[in-house]
Amino acid sequence: MNRELYGALIGALTLLALALPISIFTLVVAFLALLIGRELSFALGVESVFPATFFSSLLFVIDPALGGIYVGLIALAYGYRTWNLDSFLRSVFILFYTGFFTSYLVHIREMGFTTILAFVLSVWANDVFAYYIGKRYGKAHLLPKLSPKKTVEGFLGGIAAGALAFALLSPFPLLKSLLIAVLFLLAGVAGDYFKSFIKRQLGIKDFSHVLGGHGGFTDRFDAVIFAAPVFYWLTYRL
Repeated sequence: MNRELYGALIGALTLLALALPISIFTLVVAFLALLIGRELSFALGVESVFPATFFSSLLFVIDPALGGIYVGLIALAYGYRTWNLDSFLRSVFILFYTGFFTSYLVHIREMGFTTILAFVLSVWANDVFAYYIGKRYGKAHLLPKLSPKKTVEGFLGGIAAGALAFALLSPFPLLKSLLIAVLFLLAGVAGDYFKSFIKRQLGIKDFSHVLGGHGGFTDRFDAVIFAAPVFYWLTYRL
């Protein structure tokens, strides 16, 4: 199955998940956190931590303080068992990354189906247009040490397409929609590079190959989950 077919399948399943009742959607997000946690745990050499990522997401949804306490206690338990500071710190990162960021998908869904739909489709528009514009017209590399194929042209084209998509889909006034979109899309790009930095340090291309040319769940949902807390904050502050 080629990249486009995988992308269509991922998109269809994601849209179906967005339409689920909030209680079921929360469990789906927790399962996504578990899948991302599994990939990160195996890549970072702390395999036994990943089952705890399911509950990390759920507890961050309930309350960030509760999630933070859970992260600290589970990482402490794992660090004590391995008696290794590096493993302890990696555990903290995995539990926080999978729990904190994914929890905001639930909070956005609580704002309404149309809101999270506009958010997700805008991030996807940014991703798709950045890929194809960069592939067709890209010449100036953006951050070659992190992602040698990404270009300035692709970056700008993706942000423009994503912002336009959000302006068309969101319930906010035009200027507010564009401002919110540019800021959360920039956060999504940062999330992509955040993940790329880890991969470059580990010397791997993707965290897994379960999604074909899209890599793993960590690779596919990096921008969405990184942009989620920024989007949630902006919709209340601007």
